[in-house]
Amino acid sequence: MRTRIIVSCLVILFALSGVVLAKSWRVAGAIVHMREDEYQAAIKLLEEEVAESPDSAEAWAYLGDANAHESEFMEAADAWSRAEDIYAQKNKKKEIGKILQSREFFWSQAFNAAHRYLARALSIVNDPEFVSEEGETVAGDLDKAEGGFIATYHVFEPHPKTLFLLGLVYEEKATYYGDLEPEESVDVTEYDLDTGAAAQRQVKTGEYAEEMWAKTLDTYEVAVGAKRADKAGPNWDEKTPLGEYLLKVVNACLRLEKYERALAIIEPLLEERPREMMLLNAKAAVMDKLGRVDEAIATYEVVVESTEDPKIKGEVLGEIAAYYLRKEYEGRDPKKAIEYLEQAMEYAPDDYRIYINLGKAYGEIGEYEKGKEYLEKGEELYEQQK
Repeated sequence: MRTRIIVSCLVILFALSGVVLAKSWRVAGAIVHMREDEYQAAIKLLEEEVAESPDSAEAWAYLGDANAHESEFMEAADAWSRAEDIYAQKNKKKEIGKILQSREFFWSQAFNAAHRYLARALSIVNDPEFVSEEGETVAGDLDKAEGGFIATYHVFEPHPKTLFLLGLVYEEKATYYGDLEPEESVDVTEYDLDTGAAAQRQVKTGEYAEEMWAKTLDTYEVAVGAKRADKAGPNWDEKTPLGEYLLKVVNACLRLEKYERALAIIEPLLEERPREMMLLNAKAAVMDKLGRVDEAIATYEVVVESTEDPKIKGEVLGEIAAYYLRKEYEGRDPKKAIEYLEQAMEYAPDDYRIYINLGKAYGEIGEYEKGKEYLEKGEELYEQQK
């Protein structure tokens, strides 16, 4: 009773000060608690209110905000959705707009927190000068990033950028655990994208890495669908082009040996951007894996024509030459290999692999002295560079 009297007094004070009245004493009390950062107390009152008045859009909206302040994003998203549905039935566009603003605000907070964990994990892996604090680990930060992005996903479902970075988290997990001993047992945290629930289980690192690659592909494909579906919507990711999303799918397909699936994505993109280096290299790799070596060579020749970078020209010409030295290739031709390798040497004169392959190629056509010179040069460069 005392609580009701206090809140009633506060409601009167709000009215006298020109503040818009809430629809019930519980909502009024919740607003007071939220202004004092007492979100659990606000949640308790609002849950009582929606249990008694399930059609109170205002109570659902405030409940969403209170839960979001407590980082209970699943519960927040559910409450906001209930409020939006009720407001939509009443054509309350202004109120729906306010909920959208709340979603955007809390999405940004959750997204940035998850992104910081991902960035720190990448720094630990990639930057030898990065000094991590005690207790910070790659696995721990990737777990936190995964949980954060899944929470973010539920605030704004589905947001393409959230899914894109969640796919990156899974990709990094696959790489990290794939580098460990495959039979090593570790405890991992897993999150369910649909429910947000977390669970612990023990896994072998090799098997878990393969699971993560499959999850990477699935997540990137969902991200592509979200990206395509939201070109005019509030979730649009302006900074990252669709092509980059699709390339992530292609790379995951290559890792999982789903070559036809990768090719189905690459070829339409190449029709739009026939000289894009990443797409051309990906297509050449796919053709190689499918045993279509002639098409791989033809694709690499387009790469050579399309780049002005001498290092890339040298590397790709060396790749083409290597095909002509493959024993299983029907078009095997050491003389053709020599032609490409000599061109490659002009662009990449310090690449030891070119000299070693030239040595092998000249040996195959019977020019042993020349072959020996190139092999010795290649070994000398290797010793200098290793």
